[in-house]
Amino acid sequence: MRPILTLILLVIVNSLQGQSTREIVKDFDGDAIMDLVYIDSDSNTLNYKLSSNAFQVVSSLEIRSLNFGNTLVETPNGFEFWNDYGRSGWINEFQYNPIEKKMQLIKIRRTDYDIDRFKFGEEVRYDSGKSSVDLIKHIYIGDFYQVFNGQLIKLPTIKSYMEFTETYLYCFSDAINFKFEERCVELYENAKQQMP
Repeated sequence: MRPILTLILLVIVNSLQGQSTREIVKDFDGDAIMDLVYIDSDSNTLNYKLSSNAFQVVSSLEIRSLNFGNTLVETPNGFEFWNDYGRSGWINEFQYNPIEKKMQLIKIRRTDYDIDRFKFGEEVRYDSGKSSVDLIKHIYIGDFYQVFNGQLIKLPTIKSYMEFTETYLYCFSDAINFKFEERCVELYENAKQQMP
């Protein structure tokens, strides 16, 4: 009986370790020396060590809603931090800023999963809304679905100017995601009122 329990435990541990990337080793600062970015679940922070900064640890502020499914995804010029990616969630994209010599938040994406995909199918592509803001150009784009009288309707794409204070990893927390969410909801509610 003990070998079976041990085997089950090993399968569970391996699946948990394989479900997400907790660190990325990559040359972020362009000096051909490998750097490191990682999630610290003990302190609920996002951290990096850059060769150009003598590998000193730079930590974010506390990420209060650091959920089980958080992960890091490598991008051509940096990385994405995915968090709270269940019914809804955020993706925060970071890139090295060579002038400031710091990792900068350059984009936020948000997805909502409120519409029943089994009832409305592939049209909603497993979500009821997607929105993003380019923090360099301050351009917001939102695409949402709404159910009116039992019918699935796509709202017109929302495009708007949206500005946030420049955010670097050392002053990043998920508070910016919740501020973004508030603005998204306001624009979404305005778009719904425009519908005939």
